[in-house]
Amino acid sequence: MIIDMPHWGEAGYQCVVCPSVDIHAFAGRQVEGFLDVAHFAFVHKETFGDPDISEVPPYSPVRTENGFEAEYWSSVSNYPVEDHRRAMPTFQWLRHFRCHLPFSATIEIHFPNDGRFVVMNAASPVSAKETRLFAPTCRNFDTDRPEDEIYEFTRRIFEEDKAIVEAQIPECLPLDPDLEAHIPADMSSLMYRRGLRALGLGEFFYC
Repeated sequence: MIIDMPHWGEAGYQCVVCPSVDIHAFAGRQVEGFLDVAHFAFVHKETFGDPDISEVPPYSPVRTENGFEAEYWSSVSNYPVEDHRRAMPTFQWLRHFRCHLPFSATIEIHFPNDGRFVVMNAASPVSAKETRLFAPTCRNFDTDRPEDEIYEFTRRIFEEDKAIVEAQIPECLPLDPDLEAHIPADMSSLMYRRGLRALGLGEFFYC
């Protein structure tokens, strides 16, 4: 199924198809990592995360026809760490996740001054333990900047994710919530696993 990409092709948006990324891991693990709202401070501290802001405010995923959506507010900036604009202590960042089962999701990040940045995470299984990730992006600010900057920033983020996903044990994704420990920040992960089970994929992903 071809999923909707928010704002793709709209006037005023710079739309870029980034190079694909090969990941030595199961597609379900990669998608779960993309949906995780608790890892920014720890995994992405070299790109945009802030290790001093690790608390995850409460949020509630909502089921949709093809998966679920989740809106997550925080004070963690999405500007690169080297960008002076990240010093915005009063701005609250909204990250709107849209998950399309089984292996696709988008995140729409609300920037200052009505800016929007959208990344699609389309995880294409090559095998049970190999995934090719496709990640088109679009944004309506800094549209005069070269595409190579977007390629590089996106690559750095997904390389940080890749290192964590490839180290997951077990390698597959247990769909029984009792097989792994969960905290309130894992609401999206639990919703994702329930959605896969509802598709009848439980035996396929069983470890």
